[in-house]
Amino acid sequence: MQKILSVIVIAAGAAWAQGQQAHTPQSLAGVVKLNRAPASNEVLKVTLPRPVERTLSNGVKLVIVESHRVPQITFRMMIPSGSLRDPKDMPGVSDATATLIRLGTKTRSAKEIADTLADLGANVSVASGQGEASIAVSSLTENFDAALAVLTDILLNPTFPDDELTKWKTRQLAILEQAKSQPGFLANDVLSKLLYGTDARQFTHPTQASLNQITRDMIVEHYKKYYVPSGELAGISGDITAADAVTKLNKALGAWKGGPVEPVSLPAPAPIKERKTYFIPRPGSVQTLVLIANHAILRNDPDYLATLVLNRVLGAGPTSRLFRVVREEKGYTYGITSNFSATRYVNHFTTGTSVRTDVTEPALAEIMKQFTDLREHAVPADELADAKSAIIANFALGLESSAGVLARWLEQREYGLPADYWDTYTAKIMAVTAEDVERVAKKYLPVDNAQIILVGDPTITQIEKTYGPVETIKVD
Repeated sequence: MQKILSVIVIAAGAAWAQGQQAHTPQSLAGVVKLNRAPASNEVLKVTLPRPVERTLSNGVKLVIVESHRVPQITFRMMIPSGSLRDPKDMPGVSDATATLIRLGTKTRSAKEIADTLADLGANVSVASGQGEASIAVSSLTENFDAALAVLTDILLNPTFPDDELTKWKTRQLAILEQAKSQPGFLANDVLSKLLYGTDARQFTHPTQASLNQITRDMIVEHYKKYYVPSGELAGISGDITAADAVTKLNKALGAWKGGPVEPVSLPAPAPIKERKTYFIPRPGSVQTLVLIANHAILRNDPDYLATLVLNRVLGAGPTSRLFRVVREEKGYTYGITSNFSATRYVNHFTTGTSVRTDVTEPALAEIMKQFTDLREHAVPADELADAKSAIIANFALGLESSAGVLARWLEQREYGLPADYWDTYTAKIMAVTAEDVERVAKKYLPVDNAQIILVGDPTITQIEKTYGPVETIKVD
């Protein structure tokens, strides 16, 4: 469902088989172990190509990553829309705007837009996030001018047809009704209200009430106010020079004016102090969805890199402790993950899984045991080394495309990270110590203050004996 946060990831870990190598290396010197597979130390040395920066005629700050390996160009731009800009208690207006803007202009119908992009082999997307929305176009080099013209038409000349709004609302109401039967959806609703109940961050999707009230006038007003170049970042990558990029974008978007728009500014809530359990009855369920959470850190927090390593050890991937113990050793679940959600707007940690109803209590106890162990004992050297190497290898793999490189530089600028952040990234990851991991585990893994959300059969309410007061939350 559009805009529903996926804080619960219930997926089996990937398995892999080791095949016989055609040529056995004469020496393993200079090779380190990355989980079960060897990886050269050279993989751990990563240098990002430097981008070129320009400012467009309408004030948009453009970051350019030039690469001619593939005849393709991708352009992405941020605008100050997003769900945090929705009218008070009216989630969904930004979503509707992002969807309907592609469904008709003054000269093209929704079908004509789709047909033109299909003929070009191009893609244009508009996505609403929290504090901003993104507009992107990607195509082969030879078709980029034509694809950019479609994007410009969508951006500058939308009509927001009433019939498309009606269809969108009908689809969203149906999706919402279906989602309400899903444990992850119910748990996430409780989580967002528990952590961010005083402001718009509590809404992770439109509500039935807001969908019924959204009008075309609201969408037009949102578009006029927020779909403007307000100093946000834009990036272009691929088979194009900096000079050509500026020329093409100034020609296409030079008439697009507006702004500035005041940035969204919200406090980072402190962790909830007291432990509490919230129970959502789902009679007859053979599984219990378990979600453990509390506030943690923002993206630009100095502890962020240490928490990446902590999370890799704890619950990121099939070699993590939670996966190995709760799934492999105990057999309580098919999958379990942990995650730090750290942006400019949200700051929370979550662990999520689904377990058999009859093992709800021992599974919860085992998860908390793993939290406690990381808070009280240093991670063994080999486990720590594997976690750090895996993070760096994944980082390197993400830089295979120019779009991946561009994404990193846009991230650096969005969060105000140091100019040499990516140059020193791998060294800083490798410098994280066992003491660092233990320190951030004590600071951010919730034990005595864990916020526990359970969705399942009412027979599991004996959890109260171990984990204190249980608040039952009934949903219609």
